[in-house]
Amino acid sequence: MLTSSINRVSALETAPIVAVFDLDRTITRMGTFTPFLVHCVPPGQRTLERLPMAMWLTAIYHLGLISRDKVKARMIDVNIVGSSRAQIAAWADTYVEKCLEGHVRPGALAAIRQHRAAGHHLVLATASFDFYAQVFADILGFDRLIATKSVWDERGRLRAALAGENCYGQVKFNAVQDYVAALIPRPRVIAYSDHHSDVELLRWADEGVAVNPNGRFRRMAVSNGFQIVDWETAAA
Repeated sequence: MLTSSINRVSALETAPIVAVFDLDRTITRMGTFTPFLVHCVPPGQRTLERLPMAMWLTAIYHLGLISRDKVKARMIDVNIVGSSRAQIAAWADTYVEKCLEGHVRPGALAAIRQHRAAGHHLVLATASFDFYAQVFADILGFDRLIATKSVWDERGRLRAALAGENCYGQVKFNAVQDYVAALIPRPRVIAYSDHHSDVELLRWADEGVAVNPNGRFRRMAVSNGFQIVDWETAAA
């Protein structure tokens, strides 16, 4: 299905094509931030020191008492604040390697390969932090990463903060729009996401694709005329 979609778009336009992929639950089968933190924390410290705080932060977030931005900063503070760039990079390398071994949708890998083979410009747009999302982008062959930006102190140690806003929903959409607007000629855009928070991005794209959508997003995808794909049980 993806191959015919790419061929159809290529036949319609001579402008270059940008393929924008979400990461969590679009390329991967799961969210990536909390598992990354678990990967970084020594096994003996995961439950006794950190799990209660993580559960509390999750609970107050779902109650609407704390923003996504603050939750992410506090999760860093509880788990890996003060870690060096070298240590974070080492954790990111082993974490992404582990994810790619068994936690990636096969259809996502097929779609990325097809876009790359067609010479399209690949953008990974995610709310995940840049320090591990960049590893996903590099290994999978993306040309550009748009992600939540981390903050480091003068000694190269990770701070419990975000540089700017969490790259989610409208913030992600704005960042993708700004990036595409700077490209000449203006390309056609194909956008892939599993989540309703990206519905405006998919509406704006020349072709929006809903990946393994849940009930709510599936209804939105149908009403907006998005292509719906299953990247879990079959390759694209």
